[in-house]
Amino acid sequence: MKKTLILAAFMTVAATSSSFAVSCTKQGQACQAWARGQGNEAASYIAACNAEVPACISRCKGGTKVFVGVGRGPGGGQHYPIDECK
Repeated sequence: MKKTLILAAFMTVAATSSSFAVSCTKQGQACQAWARGQGNEAASYIAACNAEVPACISRCKGGTKVFVGVGRGPGGGQHYPIDECK
């Protein structure tokens, strides 16, 4: 009985975590949403977000699963963890 409960709990956590998986494409979309709010610099930030998606996919396939943020200045270039290389 105890093993069954532990297995059921593990399965629930595994199923829940996979629904929150982040891909390079999804993080790129989040980056674009942020970029749209950057006033006069929005277009250049959106372009940087678009360029980061294929770079992220390439890095991810090589084993480095991060999306590099495009922000400039303090806190810029943050690394966002990626779960899926798509």
